Amino acid sequence: MTEHRKSWLLFAIVGLTTVLQVLIASSSGLWVDEIFSLSMATGHSLEHPAAAADPAKGDFVEPRQPVPAEQFLRYLKHDDPPSSPTRVVRAVLLSDTNPPLYYLLLYVWTLIFGTSDMALRSFSIICSLACLPLLVNLARRIGGEVAILPTYVLFTFSPLAIYYSTEGRMYSLLWLCVLATAWASLLLQERGGNAATCALWIVSSVAGFLTHYFFVFPWLAILAYLLVRPGKLMRVHLAACVLLVAVMILPWYFNLPKSLGSWRVTKDWLKWRPRGFDQLTSFRDLVLQFFSCRTKLWLDHPLSGTAALIGFAVVGGAIAWRLGIHMFGGQRLLLWLLFIAACTGPLVFDLIQHTYTVAVPRYAIAALPSAYLLAGLALACLDARARLIILILIVLAWVPDILSLYRNRLASLAIRPIARAASANSLSSDLILVHSIPSGVLGIARYAAGRAPLAAWVGQLGNRWVPDSVFTLATGRSRIIFVAVHTVREPAPEEKWLRGNAVVCHETRIGSGRIVEFQPVNSKTF
Repeated sequence: MTEHRKSWLLFAIVGLTTVLQVLIASSSGLWVDEIFSLSMATGHSLEHPAAAADPAKGDFVEPRQPVPAEQFLRYLKHDDPPSSPTRVVRAVLLSDTNPPLYYLLLYVWTLIFGTSDMALRSFSIICSLACLPLLVNLARRIGGEVAILPTYVLFTFSPLAIYYSTEGRMYSLLWLCVLATAWASLLLQERGGNAATCALWIVSSVAGFLTHYFFVFPWLAILAYLLVRPGKLMRVHLAACVLLVAVMILPWYFNLPKSLGSWRVTKDWLKWRPRGFDQLTSFRDLVLQFFSCRTKLWLDHPLSGTAALIGFAVVGGAIAWRLGIHMFGGQRLLLWLLFIAACTGPLVFDLIQHTYTVAVPRYAIAALPSAYLLAGLALACLDARARLIILILIVLAWVPDILSLYRNRLASLAIRPIARAASANSLSSDLILVHSIPSGVLGIARYAAGRAPLAAWVGQLGNRWVPDSVFTLATGRSRIIFVAVHTVREPAPEEKWLRGNAVVCHETRIGSGRIVEFQPVNSKTF
């Protein structure tokens, strides 16, 4: 294939994947973590203790009385006039366990494009598309021209990559930081420590550290690679770059112990042992997710996942047969170190912190670009016909998962269908009582379509108690529509009280959410 035709083919793939990402991003509503992203980007803290709430600074306050859904929606919009970036940083310090760069960039993005679902997710799409030139450059440098197309196709059509490229979170920005730092590292190795390349390495490293704390694992892998194989880079120059990175991130990381030690609504959820947890099995699934795309994020297809895994196994066997121990040699070592570090990082974190991070596959998502770069390099070892056949078979095996992602993204945590089902045909005399964390309450309010007012019951805040709070919220209501979604294991005493003192007229479950309709006993209103 000529360079001209190859360029047009890559451009066509970009167009196709962009259309695919837009369709998938617009096919479903936001889930609680994306709702949380919007609140942070607009300068509204959600997870702070009730006593620490400052309404003047946009902090979430649980209303004492039922209120219209619009009153909750102000936490998902920019104030008029908009808050400053300083308030975004404050909200992140109070509520999140991630650094602030993603939210600051999203702050600017939403000021320009608004706070709709698509506006939020389009920022992630743009970040994923920005990864493609870096991916092409790395594939060319490490595997040659023949490695470009398979790497490109695997990255753009992987259901896992599509999912995180269309989620309103920081993961595609994290890929961009990892790829930019890896690319700058190869430039340092080849050209030495000139000022421009050093500046690029420093900026991309700082951006990564301020995007996600687990960036430290691939960054340490990059650092180890440059120490072992510095090329033309003098180690003293590398030390100077590392020092500058440390100085630049110090203002944020100085407050890290205090921030992580603060109480939050969802504090310590990573320390809860998942049901049926096995560390080795979870680690295996975490590694294999990039190839089988078996995940709980959508209704996956075991047969197609197995078929894709077999295809990658054939590719892995081919590179092992062709190169042997040399498959770890040269600049390929950088990709192996990146993949291994990003996958084992959560495991190391768990051993130190006594958490269950390894059971949450997204914490290893920084390994995704290196996984497909390695697979692309392996495919490059095959002849053209075998390479094309295996590549097509892998993509075809992924098609059912892509369709599932489009039809039923995050089925167990879907907020929009729960909100619409709860608010359908609701009257102003009804009450929608939402038992959830603040972002879950805001999600129900965002998609509620009826006339019934909403009441929040965030048990972790300690503002509600039974039966007094139930009387305050329910008095005069003809029907109570109780919604439990994303409760983070918080008991619902109000539901128990209602079941003992009211009549259950309808009950349904949508994913992990529950909707229970209560009516008063022997009267028209509570």
